[in-house]
Amino acid sequence: MEQRNLLEKASKHNRLFLRLFLFLLTLVLLTLLYPNYHAFPYEYQKGRPWVYPDLVSPIDFSLLKPEDQLERELVAVRESAPLVFRSVADLPWNERIEQLLTEIEQDSLLQADEAYLQALRYCKERPLPLIIDSWPAGMTNRPAVLLVDQGNGQMVESRRIWVKTSQWEGMPLDLQQHISKELYERRIAQWNQLLVANLRFDRNLTEEILKDRLQNLSKYESKIGQGEVIAFEGMLVDDQIVRKLDALKKAYADTEDMGSRWTEVIGVSILTATLLLMLYLFLQRFRAFVLEDFARLTFILFCWVLMAAMARFALQFGSDYLLLAPLPVLPIVMRAFFDTRLALFVHILVILSIGLLSSEGLAIVMLHFIAGFYAIVTVDLLYKRAQLFITLGKVVMIYGIVYMAFLLFRDTPWAEVPWRDFMFLGINGTLALAAFPLIYVSEKIFGLVSDLSLLELTDTNNALLRELAEKAPGTFQHSLQVANLAEAAVLRIGGNPLLIRAGAMYHDIGKMQNPMYFIENQASGLNPHDELGFDESAAIIIGHVKEGIKRARAAKLPETLIDFIRTHHGSSTVQYFYRQHIKNFPEAEVDLQQFSYPGPKPFSKETAVLMMADSVEAASRSVASRNRKDLDALVEKIIAGQMAELQFEEADITLREISLVKEVFKSKLKDIYHFRVAYPD
Repeated sequence: MEQRNLLEKASKHNRLFLRLFLFLLTLVLLTLLYPNYHAFPYEYQKGRPWVYPDLVSPIDFSLLKPEDQLERELVAVRESAPLVFRSVADLPWNERIEQLLTEIEQDSLLQADEAYLQALRYCKERPLPLIIDSWPAGMTNRPAVLLVDQGNGQMVESRRIWVKTSQWEGMPLDLQQHISKELYERRIAQWNQLLVANLRFDRNLTEEILKDRLQNLSKYESKIGQGEVIAFEGMLVDDQIVRKLDALKKAYADTEDMGSRWTEVIGVSILTATLLLMLYLFLQRFRAFVLEDFARLTFILFCWVLMAAMARFALQFGSDYLLLAPLPVLPIVMRAFFDTRLALFVHILVILSIGLLSSEGLAIVMLHFIAGFYAIVTVDLLYKRAQLFITLGKVVMIYGIVYMAFLLFRDTPWAEVPWRDFMFLGINGTLALAAFPLIYVSEKIFGLVSDLSLLELTDTNNALLRELAEKAPGTFQHSLQVANLAEAAVLRIGGNPLLIRAGAMYHDIGKMQNPMYFIENQASGLNPHDELGFDESAAIIIGHVKEGIKRARAAKLPETLIDFIRTHHGSSTVQYFYRQHIKNFPEAEVDLQQFSYPGPKPFSKETAVLMMADSVEAASRSVASRNRKDLDALVEKIIAGQMAELQFEEADITLREISLVKEVFKSKLKDIYHFRVAYPD
C-alpha cells in the first residue's frame, strides 16, 4: 500500500512538472514573438485633441518627407539622371566625307547634283555630329546625356544627339539648314553610309549613376531637436503633428537602448504570464479534466502560440496586414473540441496577448474579439458543411461593420477610407476556411475528437458497431436505447449531444467477449451464471469495462469515447451478485473490491448522464409493471442510489441538471412503454 502511494505521489508530481513546463515554454515562445521595438507611450489620432501634457521631444530625430513628396522626388531623379554614351572609334568624320567626294568624282550623275555636293562640303568643315541608332528602351525624354571619351566626361543636351530612327526630323538644326528633307530622302543611301552611329550606350554606368543619385536623395525633410515641443495639450492633431509623432515613434523603435528594451521585454513577459495564469486558474476551477489531460492542454497552448505567430508574421509587412491574420480560426477550431465557455475564454486571452504585438492594440483587440465571439456563437453545427460557410459570411460582415464603426469613431474623411483594409477583411474570412484542415490535423496529432468525427463514429455501419450487432444483438439494442435517452437528456441540460450519443453507442462493446453472460443477450433462457460462483460472475460482469477499453484502443477510438467506457459504471457495486453472495455466505468475510467496478467516476456532464441513462434503461427492462408511476419511481430510485454512492461528485453537473435529466428519462420511458391496444386473434 505504501509503495502504491509513493507511485501515485510521483505520478502526480510528474504531471505537475509537465504542466509547468508547458506553460513556461508557451511563455517563452510568446515573449520571443514580441516585436523588437520600444512601445510608444502615446495613443493619437488625426483630428482628435492631444490629451497628454505638452510633448517635448526627448531625443533628436529627423522628420520624414511625405510619401507623395518623396515619390515625386524619386521620379524627378529618375527622369533627370543622364544617359551615358561612349564614343565609338572609327574613321574620322572629315576623312569619310573626303572618301565620299572622291567616289563622286568618278560618278558623273552624282557629280551633277550640286546641292548634294554643297551639303557634303559643308559637313566636311563642321564638327563631328553626335549620332545614335536609337534611344535605349524606356529611357527617353532625358534633358541631357553624358558623353565619355577616354575617361573624360562631358554633359551634352539631348537635342544635339541625332537619333537615326527619327531620320531627317531628328537631325541637328544646323544640318537641316544645309540638308533639306528632299535632298536627304533623295540621297538616303549615301547619307546612311556617311552618317553612321558613333556613340554606344553604356547601361552599367548609367545605372550606377542613377543608383548613386537615388541613394543620395534624402528621405528626411528636416530635423527635430531635443527639447522642441511637438504637441501642446488640447490642440488638434493635424497632418504635420501626425508626421512628427510617427517619426518620433520610429525613432523610439530604432533606439539601441538595451536597458529600456530589457525593461519592455520583462513587462511583456509579466503581462503574458498573467494571461497564462488566468488560463490555468480557469481550467483548475471549471475544466479540471482539461488540465489533467496532457494532449488537450498542449493543444490549447499550441493554438495560442500558432495564432500569435500568425499575427507576428502578418505584422512583418505592416500593421494593416494584421487584418489578414485569420484569427477567427481559433474559436472555430476550439469550439469543435471544447464547450462554448472554454472556447470563448481562450479566444479572449489569445486576442489580449496579440493586442500586445500591435501599436493599434485596442482596435485590434475589439475587432478580432467581436468577430471571434460571433464565430463561436454561430458555429453550433460544424459537421454541416453549409454551417461553416454561413458562419464565415457572418464573421466577414461583422468585421466590416465594426471596422467601419472605428472609422466613424475616428472621424475619418470619406476620401481617406482605407478600402484595401476591407478587402483584407474579406480575404481573412476566406482564409478562415483553414479551420477544416486544422481540425482534421489536430485530431490526428493530439488525439482529439470533433463533431465531424463523432458523426462518422455514430454511423451504425461502422465495423465495430456491426460486430457488436452480430455478436451481442441485445447489447446493441440496449446501446441504441441508452443513446436516445442520454442524447435527449443532454440536449435539455446543455451538453454535447453528438459526444454522448457516440459514447453510448460504444460504452458496452466489451460485452462482445462473453455476450451470453449478459441478460439482454440470453434469448434461449439459459443463464451461464448458474454454474459459476458469485465472485466469478461479478468478475465477468466487471471485466466488460476492461475488455471494452482494450477493444476500443485496438479499433483506435478516440480517448474521449474510451472515457465513456471507463466511467459508465464508475466505482459502483455489482449489487445483484454482491447481495447474493452475502445472502448465501453470511458468515464469510466479503472483499467489496471484488464486487466493485474499478472506476474512475464520471468527470463530465456527458459521462454522468450516460451512467444514469445506462442504469435506468437496463433496470426498466426488468420491471414487471411499466405504468407511469412505477417507471417514475424506478428512475428516482436508480439515480438516488448513484448519488448516495457519490458517483457524480467529480462531474460538473448540478442538482438542478440532475433533476431535469430525471424528468427527461421519465418522459422518454413513458413514450417507450406506452399502452398499446391488443391486436385481435
